[in-house]
Amino acid sequence: MTEAEVITIVCGLGGLVISIWSLQVARRAERGQREAALAANVHERRNSAAMHLQKYSDLLAEVRDTTKAAKQAIHTCADDVLMSLAYLVDDVALHNPPGHNRHLFHQMSEEIFNAFGPELSFQYVENVTWRFGGVRRRLRELSDSCKHLGPGLGDEDEGLIARLLARLRHPFGTSDRLPPEARVLSSPGFVAIYRNLDSRLRGELGRRLMLDSIERVERFCEVQSKLQTVFDSNHARLAAALDRNSTEEFKVEESGQLYARIEAEMRSLGLLSRLGLNDLKHFRDHDVLDALPEFVYSGAVLFTIAQVSDWSRFSSEPMRH
Repeated sequence: MTEAEVITIVCGLGGLVISIWSLQVARRAERGQREAALAANVHERRNSAAMHLQKYSDLLAEVRDTTKAAKQAIHTCADDVLMSLAYLVDDVALHNPPGHNRHLFHQMSEEIFNAFGPELSFQYVENVTWRFGGVRRRLRELSDSCKHLGPGLGDEDEGLIARLLARLRHPFGTSDRLPPEARVLSSPGFVAIYRNLDSRLRGELGRRLMLDSIERVERFCEVQSKLQTVFDSNHARLAAALDRNSTEEFKVEESGQLYARIEAEMRSLGLLSRLGLNDLKHFRDHDVLDALPEFVYSGAVLFTIAQVSDWSRFSSEPMRH
């Protein structure tokens, strides 16, 4: 092979290398342009969505400002009535150590709320109110079971507690299959506290506790009724806004934080309006001696309303517990 041929071949290979390198550079430049254009489109859409969704953020802020005073009012009332009931049971029920009656009552009210607490940020209001009705039924079952098995041999009697738990969990089987609030109500600790307070309400003391508690609870019902329009109308404003948004190009769900805050606000307003104790007044006309199920249920509702209103008054974040 002559020198000229070698030079020709080398030049050809060099040209090929340069052509391949130029092609790669062109492709990288094209890819960079596409990525830049895509990023620009994403940025533009994000800005457009943010501008469009600002009205929903403004609406949420307006609803929170509008309802803040009502939340404060229902919080104060629920807290005051709960405290009033705590001191009422101290006055009415017998005093048997250990533990004050008000402490037993408050502990049960708080434990029921704690069972619901982790779910209040995502469960529908209808589900929560329906399950609170289940709490009421299970408290009645617990009270019936206590009376069916008699006064027992004291809180340290593990056999009696075991028989009570077996009755309460039927027909659900093991506690693992129960919802959180039902597990709490059928736990050995809760049953022992309930039996302890139940044993201190003998004879006519239950009837007296029922009548005196109704008068106090009705104060809360009156306040809740007056504020209901505020809660319902603002709930409706948010619901209507989300309904309108379903037909728009930019969806509120695209902003996960904003959507979660609006949903949380709607759940709070729904609970403050609909989780109530209006039907307790009907027991005034019935000769009911076993007041403890209704009394503890009232405490759980009041404790929950106080916590929900307090949280939603100060924070637009979903409730965390």
